[in-house]
Amino acid sequence: MFINEDLIESIEATPDTVLTLVDGRKIVVADPPQMVIDRARVYRASVLAATDELRSGGQGGEVLQFPVASPSANSGATSEAKAETKAGSRPSGRRPAGDH
Repeated sequence: MFINEDLIESIEATPDTVLTLVDGRKIVVADPPQMVIDRARVYRASVLAATDELRSGGQGGEVLQFPVASPSANSGATSEAKAETKAGSRPSGRRPAGDH
């Protein structure tokens, strides 16, 4: 599963890591909050580097995907992400306040 890091509104450790998206949906992930933040930074940096490479006339850099779940280098275990919704609730389709 891949999450668009631009849609993450907040990250909580409760003790599970809960990502709240801008549309109100919540996703529980096994990775600690700092790992999610670090992956978002690496992804954003790769996008900016690829954009700069394209603008400078190069062939284009590689854009990395922003994985929420990937094999852990130390344990060999994989993380799992689960989508969580409130009972009876649906996304309203409205944009968040202040995002015009």
